[in-house]
Amino acid sequence: MTVYTAYFSFIMFVLLLLLINSYFLISLNVEKRKHKKIEKRKEEIKETFVSILEKKEANRVDEVNKLRDNFNRKTDIQAFHKAVREYYKSSDYKDELSQLLEEVVDINKIVKSGVVRKEYKESYALYLLSEFKMGNKETGDFALSSLDKKSLHIRNNALNVINKNNDLTIMMKAIDLIDSKEHYFNDKTIIDFLDNYKGDKDALDNDLYLNMNTYNTNLKKNIISHFINITDGTQKIKDRMLDYIQESSEKEIVISSTRYFNKIIDQRAVKYILNNMESEDWEVRATSARVICNYPGEQVIEKLKQTLKDENYYVRYNSAESFLKLVDEKAVIEEAVKNEDRFTRDILLYAMNTRGIITVEDYENLVIKSKEAENMEGVALI
Repeated sequence: MTVYTAYFSFIMFVLLLLLINSYFLISLNVEKRKHKKIEKRKEEIKETFVSILEKKEANRVDEVNKLRDNFNRKTDIQAFHKAVREYYKSSDYKDELSQLLEEVVDINKIVKSGVVRKEYKESYALYLLSEFKMGNKETGDFALSSLDKKSLHIRNNALNVINKNNDLTIMMKAIDLIDSKEHYFNDKTIIDFLDNYKGDKDALDNDLYLNMNTYNTNLKKNIISHFINITDGTQKIKDRMLDYIQESSEKEIVISSTRYFNKIIDQRAVKYILNNMESEDWEVRATSARVICNYPGEQVIEKLKQTLKDENYYVRYNSAESFLKLVDEKAVIEEAVKNEDRFTRDILLYAMNTRGIITVEDYENLVIKSKEAENMEGVALI
């Protein structure tokens, strides 16, 4: 009986393997046929693009209607996406294609399609609209409504659609929604959203400048980062950053505006950065000590000699880095050898050692020689 059971189990195992193998073969064959169908439709759609945009044939209405039909089936939507992507890469008619897509793309049909599972449909629709580089009001309104969804993926895809929209009103409405803090947005996502706007960048920056005092601290900080990334320092923005360094009670804004002058050089900032090197907040002191190296001068060097003694390690380290940039190596070594403050000596030695300027052994030998020289001077005086 045991032998028969073993034979039966073996036969069932073999049958199961055959069924699994058959399933994978059938699935593979179905996928191949689907891929071929999509590729064929893709080429047909690209030919239609050429017909409308390049050849400008008389039957444009019929061709446009034919394109609209591509949103009735999920395989056609996939083919349409591929066709658009390839045509954008190879054609000189990119603007014309964007305008054509605004005529033919049906957002509701994409959302209702079965290309992806139900919970991903809106995100997929936004992804396609971003790929299609559509900037009409319908697309903008759809993306704005999506900024209120719980899904972070949907909200991020909505931002990618909005910053390709030429309507500045839609862009500013999106910024107001971000400011409301109803939902979380990553700092880098917000900065990229502002940096990559495809509309009138000067108009956007002007509106940001006019409104930024009304925004929450985090958004204001991200706008400053945006100004650091994309502007050469217009006078009014530099003036605003100077005001923040002097007057803002928000630590993050003081730090961000100080970093602004790390890239945008303005000599008016020197006295305020020097003042902030004595701030009660160590992060403000550390940032100021790092940025001040862009403004060489005796006053700056003397201030750095003081902050090399700071009780906070990061302030000392940033001061040492700036000191190394402003003073020649010989003078730095001399300061490290002769300075009586232990914090100053240690941080300068560490900074020089990490840069390969001096080894610990060489430093110790210099200290010994310095002490011997001092002793000899004392003997000579006696």
